[in-house]
Amino acid sequence: MKVDVLVVAPLRHELEGVLTKLDEPVAIASKRVIGTVIGVGKVASGVAIARSIALYEPKLVVLVGYCGALDEHLAVGDVVCANKVVQYDLDLRAFGLDWGSTFLGDGSPSPPFLPFYCPTIDGVKTVVMGTADRLLVRSYREEHPELREVLQLDCSDMEGYAVAFACYSANIPCAILRVVSDDAKGKRPKQFKQFIRESTIKLQDTLQLLLESPSEKFPTSL
Repeated sequence: MKVDVLVVAPLRHELEGVLTKLDEPVAIASKRVIGTVIGVGKVASGVAIARSIALYEPKLVVLVGYCGALDEHLAVGDVVCANKVVQYDLDLRAFGLDWGSTFLGDGSPSPPFLPFYCPTIDGVKTVVMGTADRLLVRSYREEHPELREVLQLDCSDMEGYAVAFACYSANIPCAILRVVSDDAKGKRPKQFKQFIRESTIKLQDTLQLLLESPSEKFPTSL
């Protein structure tokens, strides 16, 4: 079954409500859209997104969910759109590679940063996303200022690079829309259920605007 847009999230509660149905196609902005859950972390999400791309053959993949902030100007509840991503827990600089790069099967280096489709949307902040198989707690942020000073990361998640790399390998554009769930000082929502409800509405509205973007801004494959 082919679709125009594949929308994915790590966990079910991050996707429910953003779409009216999961694993069934719906129409958004005159496009055939399907949503599915891919799991948490680079391995689980990487395997799941590769399978979903092969199954649905989308023209665009959109990752939604939550993220942690490193930029002190980002607040809990802010909606962000990443323009590029790096896996900051992968460091092979001792082998002459850039931070975030690894060796591919043919021995060539992978790109340390991968681009995302990130059009300008009112109220949405453009960020550089870092991906790692760890929850970015405040103490780790403070112990590793190089995440901001060297990699210039604004936010962190656990799936962005895996999804981006699968799309990069399949030559499919990819977008990431996330809501900040904890800020750079470690502040989190006191009422998480309310945060989920509010975030769902924000992600639903932002996804609609993303898919309605003018043709000159939209990926050429669509």
